Amino acid sequence: MNKTLAIDQSTVKTGLAIFEDSKFIKYDLIDLHKEKDSSMRFKNMCNEICVWIKKVKPNMIVFEDVSLQVNVATLRLLAQLQGVIIGCCQLYGISYVIYKPSQWRKVLKFQQGRGIERKFLKQQSKDYVKQYFNVDVNDDIADAICIGQAYIKSNNIKGDK
Repeated sequence: MNKTLAIDQSTVKTGLAIFEDSKFIKYDLIDLHKEKDSSMRFKNMCNEICVWIKKVKPNMIVFEDVSLQVNVATLRLLAQLQGVIIGCCQLYGISYVIYKPSQWRKVLKFQQGRGIERKFLKQQSKDYVKQYFNVDVNDDIADAICIGQAYIKSNNIKGDK
């Protein structure tokens, strides 16, 4: 059995989804929005993600690449968080794949491109998860589930559905 951990990382709320072979198993959310000190929140998010990786013991971790959305400071923090995930993967000997947002959305046949707002992209993730997995979740969790599903589809992973 192959276990995949999909992560939609953020410094405030990080969505997580676990798949065994091609079967979606569970999801969770690391929610640190109540922590107002941004440096403490970043440190705690790094720790929480590493704890999850150690607990789940996946064979593969898939997560989203960073892209400039708001400002350079946010981009820098997200890049550092990505580095923490890569470091945890290397520490525990776990393979990983990084998807550009446009890559995983293309695999799942989401409408995207010029003129498509972020809000609409997030809603597509929530709708996809509701349709295919019959769960109502926020957009952080939905994106994590979709990232994992895109990895499974891209790699033609079989097993329990």
